[in-house]
Order: sequence, then structure tokens, then C-alpha cells
Amino acid sequence: MRKVINLDNYLVDKDMVFMMGEYDRRGKLCARVVTGNKSFLVDRSCLQIINDSLNYIGYDLKGAITGARCILGDRMMCPIMVNPYQGICLFPNKSPQKDDCIWFNPDHIVKTKAFGRRTIIELSNSHTILVDSKLFSFNNKMQIANQLKQISTQRGNHPTSMTFYLKPKKGLNFSKDETGSYNFIKLDETAS
Repeated sequence: MRKVINLDNYLVDKDMVFMMGEYDRRGKLCARVVTGNKSFLVDRSCLQIINDSLNYIGYDLKGAITGARCILGDRMMCPIMVNPYQGICLFPNKSPQKDDCIWFNPDHIVKTKAFGRRTIIELSNSHTILVDSKLFSFNNKMQIANQLKQISTQRGNHPTSMTFYLKPKKGLNFSKDETGSYNFIKLDETAS
């Protein structure tokens, strides 16, 4: 008999290949997570797992979406940097609001090929998955996710690539006079 693994929570890590919505025996929407050759059900939805993972490092889903759209432009089904420190980016194959949306980690996609109007995706764990998406559309989403990851990583590693230096104005020097007091009269004179 196959051992069934169920978890109460999970944080996205580099080993996550993909995750998708799945209903448990009670009819609750959970997330099926695939990491390497393991698969387990988490008692959270995919969007909750993504938000939990972002919260863990001090961010949130709304901010991650806003940030991705600032970098990529206002687009639907935007990829998300789930952990910029570890370079983990995920992208949805369809609207994240749909229960059967699959969130892919582009680092674990080895190859894609057309299968009629659908796409076969070869994964890093040697498995394949067939999705209801045209090859061009799926590859475009993957390419945009890789672009977000690349730009985010570059900006994170070189945050001061555009530096502006402002020459400070020459200010007044304050020092104590013979009585031991600072003379701020000069400051009052320059303000008038």
C-alpha cells in the first residue's frame, strides 16, 4: 500500500517542481506539491502556500504581484518571485484563481513539446506532465518567468548600478568660542 503524506503547511523551496490545486477527501481545496520524486498533499491552497512562503521572509503575495508587474509591465497571470534570496520564481499555467492552476518552477522544466493543442512538459525529476495549454503560450509564460528571475537577481546583486552623487553644499562650521558656547548666530544670519 502506498504511503500517503499529508502536511499542514509547507514553504516553497528550490526543490519544488510544481504544485497544483487538489481536493482532499472532505472536499477542501488543498495543494498537491511535487518535489523531486515525492508528492504530498498540503492542507493549504497554492496561493496560501505562496503567501506563507513570502510572509516567512517578510513579504506578501500582493507585494510580490505588484513588484513583478512593475518589472514586467501590467500583465495577467504574472510570474512571482517567491523567494528572491534563493532565486525561486513560480509561474501559473492559467489563472491562479482557478482551482486546477499549476504553479511551475521554471528551473525544473527540462523540455517542452507540442501534443496537439496541449503541451508535454519534461521535468527535472524525469517525469512528464501534460497541460491544457498551447506550446507557444506555455513557453511564453516560462520565458517571462525566467526574465523576471534574471532581472530580479541582477537588481538584487547590483542594487546601485545607477548611482547619482550629489555634491553637498558647503555648510557652516560650528565650534565653541572662548566662553565654551557654540555660536549659532552665523546660522541665523544665513537664514535671513
